[in-house]
Amino acid sequence: YDELAACITKAGAVMYGTDWCPHCAEQKALFGKSFKNVAYVNCDANQQLCVEKEIEGYPTWIIPVADGEPVRLAGATPLAQLANQTGCSLS
Repeated sequence: YDELAACITKAGAVMYGTDWCPHCAEQKALFGKSFKNVAYVNCDANQQLCVEKEIEGYPTWIIPVADGEPVRLAGATPLAQLANQTGCSLS
């Protein structure tokens, strides 16, 4: 999933999470080794940023939209949904 991870990152999608969150671990596992290519903010290490972004649960994806409010996805999100939201290809 290297190409998908790189594409959603290029699209501006960011995952906010923590190391102790089981749903974050589930999300990371969906990407496998490709998670290294995902824009990820650890809210334990970046608490102020996560407060500013109004992160209330983990993981939370924030995906910019050209003409409006960013899309927020809460919980472990299927890769197909992330691809769809960012215009990236899952294949």
